[in-house]
Amino acid sequence: MTTLRSLPRPGWLLALGGFLLGCAALLLIRAIGIALLPGACQGRTILGLLPPLLLGPGGIATATTQISRGRAPALGIGLAISSLFPALALGVRDIGELRTIGCAGGYVVFGTPSGGRLPEVTILPGQTVDVTVRPGGFQNKFGPVSLSAKLPTTLLSVAFAQERVDANQTAVMHLSASGDAPAQQYTVAVIARQQDRGADGQLTVTVRPKGARK
Repeated sequence: MTTLRSLPRPGWLLALGGFLLGCAALLLIRAIGIALLPGACQGRTILGLLPPLLLGPGGIATATTQISRGRAPALGIGLAISSLFPALALGVRDIGELRTIGCAGGYVVFGTPSGGRLPEVTILPGQTVDVTVRPGGFQNKFGPVSLSAKLPTTLLSVAFAQERVDANQTAVMHLSASGDAPAQQYTVAVIARQQDRGADGQLTVTVRPKGARK
């Protein structure tokens, strides 16, 4: 009597199955994460890193187990490959996009109306100077960016020519010092906010007494 035995599956077929299984797991994790995470920023870095961190070690562990049982490690190798592409590639892309929408460290750049960069500004008591403010790391599709300032003292005042600007566009900030402001150094914080995304920058302001040498 002839006994029929199932032929062993080719290694490439098992590797392909492991790769497709990893891709399916990636899609499932991303779908669940997108459905559960609030907003476009919170938890997105973890969501980008979670699939490759699960598939990579999981694939290696599966391959090791298969080898210890005398089987070809193709299935585990397929899982490990899927952890690099597409899982890691998509995760790196998603994390990189966080900066462009202000999630991973937006920024505020100060400058002069003539176009120069301005790390700090010197002002006399009773004087008003114009400083340009450009919020970076935002996208127009999320709407305008709101600007506000946090002052360390009432001896300084700030007024924006435009309190709402398009993403990555420049606004003019009128910075004034009271006439009785003492000679001192202050830090003015400018806050840029777009929906639930935010960035801030700090400008050093030195009040110099009248008649003092520069």
